[in-house]
Amino acid sequence: MKAKHVPIQLFLLYVVLSCACSRQKSAFNEADAPHHFKELKRIEILLETQPEVALDSVNILKTRSLQSPFSEIDDKELRLREVQAQYKNRCLTEDSPDLAPVVDFFDSLAVLFPQDVNLQFLRANTYYYKGVECAFEGDDVSAFTQYLKALDVMRQYEAWDDTPYAKRFIALNYTRLSEILYRYGIRESAIETCHKAASYYESATDLAAMLRFEAAIYQSQKDYDKAMALFENAEKLVPVGDEPRQLSIGAKLYELQQFDSAVPHLALAFANGDRFTRVDAAAKLAEIFRFKGMADQELAYTRFYVDNSLMETRLTSHKMEIEYLFDEFNNPKTETPPQQGNNYGSLLILSLFLLLVIAFMAYIIYRNRRRISHIENKISDIEQKQEQENVDKDLGQEQMMQHLNASHIEFGEAWKSFSESAIVKKIKQSVEGKDIMIKNVGVYPQLKLKEMDYIELVRETNNCFPDFSSRFLKDFRDLNVADLRHSCLALLGLNDAEIAVLEGISYSGANRRTKKILTVLGQGNSLEQALLSYLNVSY
Repeated sequence: MKAKHVPIQLFLLYVVLSCACSRQKSAFNEADAPHHFKELKRIEILLETQPEVALDSVNILKTRSLQSPFSEIDDKELRLREVQAQYKNRCLTEDSPDLAPVVDFFDSLAVLFPQDVNLQFLRANTYYYKGVECAFEGDDVSAFTQYLKALDVMRQYEAWDDTPYAKRFIALNYTRLSEILYRYGIRESAIETCHKAASYYESATDLAAMLRFEAAIYQSQKDYDKAMALFENAEKLVPVGDEPRQLSIGAKLYELQQFDSAVPHLALAFANGDRFTRVDAAAKLAEIFRFKGMADQELAYTRFYVDNSLMETRLTSHKMEIEYLFDEFNNPKTETPPQQGNNYGSLLILSLFLLLVIAFMAYIIYRNRRRISHIENKISDIEQKQEQENVDKDLGQEQMMQHLNASHIEFGEAWKSFSESAIVKKIKQSVEGKDIMIKNVGVYPQLKLKEMDYIELVRETNNCFPDFSSRFLKDFRDLNVADLRHSCLALLGLNDAEIAVLEGISYSGANRRTKKILTVLGQGNSLEQALLSYLNVSY
């Protein structure tokens, strides 16, 4: 920096401080803006209409910034526009610019100009795209936090005269929130934010997309009629075909026991749906193939169902964080606003005093500016690296502790919890007091268990004895899912006649399956005792 430029920079600092003290409403306009105001404003508009051209313009400005350094505000906004352009062109990568320094910069600037609507909108955009980066890295909690911050900025300013895309930006934030809430099974809040997003969208395409998303939430709740109605409304707005509602169609055919017709729809839902859609479709396909006696297909879908049904347990901690953040956002703590007065004169005197101090300090530090910046960047990189190493270390320790806790349980407490569970009591009560003999197993067709009862029984066994179903099928590869269910019923202390009634098969069929399992287990004459021995050894 040359000495002759010092007076100019000091004058600019004075202007900034004066603006801050007087709380001007519009601090950033074309006349008072940084040098590249017009070019950056053009990129902002192109991002909504021609994202490919916007990305080219960003790259051109980046090249120019290397030749002639930009002002700090120009540089920070250009970094934001680069991330926006990469996101809209679907080329965001791990090497994309980190927006954390940009967030800090606009946060500090917003304190100086709280009434500048354009600046606040720029700040909200920075929060949103920092959330996009967090989501790209798989950090849903941090992404959720950034989206909430963006919305918090937007709801503080009701008038957005100079920001034509503000309404759609608000809708996008609510949409991202809704997606995360749905992914973690917080369905009521997901529907609430979905409706808020729809209230800001104006195009038929966006409204149809929100209707289909809401329908997917109802599908995950197994409210297929409501889901079908929403899919039909969306189809009237913007037709896309039957692909999104394959699960609802298949589920309705499944309920009517039209299994052959249901299978193609359920298979498409399993292949193309989200996590909840795939789990639901897998459960129904497993039952259909069990009914058809196609053991290989049944086993494949059952294993997928069992593995993915346990995912909610692994997501519990993040789910609690997200619920807490959303509740805090909806119920903010009220604070008494500070009283405002006309303190322009005193603030002007203060600004002049600060100007003298800044002038003195600027003369001392301007020669070492580049060196200080380099040192700060090095320190920041080291701190980030250490922080990431600590996070990775803590995560590894947490996973190890979870593994140890999952592998070692108190057998007596686990067995008591299993024996007193609702599904076990329900099944035992269904045959209690009935003298079921070998010759009369066909007299009780109404006692046959439903598919959801089997699923609940296996899930409860897995809850009390972690990974029991997958471990059992892995340890005894000659057994299938039907044998697993039979074994879970045997753990209840039921005899073959009672199990035959619950499975809806003949006594001889139940007896053959018991002997088969005993042979594979290779111990004892009682299946219940053999299974208890296996559990004792395994847990």
